[in-house]
Amino acid sequence: MTLDITNIEPQEVFRYFKIICDIPHGSFNTEGISNFLVKFAAGHNYKCTKDDKGNVIIFAPATPGCEKAPALILQGHMDMVCEKAPGCDADMTRDPLKTLVEGDWLTADGTTLGGDDGIAVAMMLAVLDSSEIAHPALECVFTTDEEVGLLGAEALDVSELKGRRMLNMDSESEGAFTVGCAGGADMILAVHGRRSEKSGRVLKIKVSGLLGGHSGEMIGAGRANADLLMARILYTLYRKTEFRLLSVQGGNKDNAIPREAEASLLFPSAVDRKKVKKQIKEIRKALKNEYAVCDPGLTVKADWVKENTAELRPAFTKNDTRKFIRFLMAVPNGVIEYTPGLAGMPQTSLNLGILTTAADGISAEFLVRSSVNSQKQMMMDRLSCIAAQFEGSVRIVGQYPAWEYRTESDFRDLLQGVFKDTYGKDAAICVTHGGLECGLLAAKMPGLDAVSIGPEMSGIHTPDEKLNIPSVQRTWQFLIAALEACGRE
Repeated sequence: MTLDITNIEPQEVFRYFKIICDIPHGSFNTEGISNFLVKFAAGHNYKCTKDDKGNVIIFAPATPGCEKAPALILQGHMDMVCEKAPGCDADMTRDPLKTLVEGDWLTADGTTLGGDDGIAVAMMLAVLDSSEIAHPALECVFTTDEEVGLLGAEALDVSELKGRRMLNMDSESEGAFTVGCAGGADMILAVHGRRSEKSGRVLKIKVSGLLGGHSGEMIGAGRANADLLMARILYTLYRKTEFRLLSVQGGNKDNAIPREAEASLLFPSAVDRKKVKKQIKEIRKALKNEYAVCDPGLTVKADWVKENTAELRPAFTKNDTRKFIRFLMAVPNGVIEYTPGLAGMPQTSLNLGILTTAADGISAEFLVRSSVNSQKQMMMDRLSCIAAQFEGSVRIVGQYPAWEYRTESDFRDLLQGVFKDTYGKDAAICVTHGGLECGLLAAKMPGLDAVSIGPEMSGIHTPDEKLNIPSVQRTWQFLIAALEACGRE
């Protein structure tokens, strides 16, 4: 149901969330929201800084009676993952998000919602806009391009930040304090080849209907990776039928499990098309059986191009086609190690998130995650060895450190007391396999004591993303109480 979300309680939060939804703010497209934050600060007479990356810091003085309390950093990121459902024609670089209310949940029409991390930005603005919430001196840090490698946090100059307590608001599980996260590395493996053949029959194959999801939070859920399913399809066909690869691509975010993949293949003109379609039907049946529980919507479609000529670009040679397929079958993916003593918690994983084809070969972009730095390095070395085996190249786009759990934390203890007063029970203490900016900022700010919170969300990084409205209400009340408690110290 379409609804004016500014009427949803807490109105002071959803009023700003609506403004955020109206400003396109995908990764690398945050100038509009960054400028809005600067304008907001000027309108409220707050000191504000903005750097070359678009990061914004707004400084708010302590409210009366809280002047002696130590400064507190509030932190969230302003960019969102832009994903669309099949058939959605929204231009997420220009169009506002169309929000919908479904019972207790807020979602978007055909796209990601951007609750990750727009709700944090909205709550921070609502705090800064209020004249009634007691709080210590606040340093509100709004970072850019978190979803593509924590690039804003990496570039952030922290020299003006005096606080050594930080409340990050980029978690998606109400009732839990996240106090540690995995480190990560973004790697692109390129395998090169030569094109030569142009005549024949073209078959286009598409894998779709997958659930996908956040490659940190959902990597252990058994969901299919469309890029790797396509690799299996190509390998199975290649063992039985001669063809040349024209192109293969899938996914568009390294931190999201790919939901779709496509490939174009060049067969000899005299190919037995019925035989090929029968082979694909058998592969489809096997895959649907494998993923009947975790990905029941899986579909595999194959269509012959009507014209009896290939696409303008020639296909790759026989040897290079074989090399590409073997490369994709050889790369690891998913959970590599689980955390000892924590059932079901991944320790080390990787996700093949983006697969593309160029004139001279294919590229596979991975996000490696691990809470153990030596294991992260091991996986990076392993990928480098695989690339070398196929005469490929490796480029490390970016890295970020793990956020290590603190055995003793005065800030966590303070928040735990507030949580128990608010909810009548203790918050769960957990670490996440996803990446948070806390690790990068802690490395820059010795002694930083950080905790991450957030309202309940589901389906992040997919068009099924949902934000729980009652959870926002409760999280907002907890935030107000936490700020007041920090101000009394």
